[in-house]
Amino acid sequence: LATLAGADPVIQLQASPALLALAGLLVGYGSRLGGGCTSGHGVCGIARLSPRSIVATLTFMLSAGITVYLIRHWL
Repeated sequence: LATLAGADPVIQLQASPALLALAGLLVGYGSRLGGGCTSGHGVCGIARLSPRSIVATLTFMLSAGITVYLIRHWL
């Protein structure tokens, strides 16, 4: 849709190697803390009807929705 409207769909962010390394460590820590990655919980865990994965996926999706709302409407 962004391409049809003429907007550039590619967003380029500038980040230092140290910031990228920190981001990678935080993702790894979050995966460890959450007992797996978002895709693992969302695809495999829900398919197995795991209550833990269902709650984790709902938490991921809710926090993502709140983040998008805040960024688009408040920043």
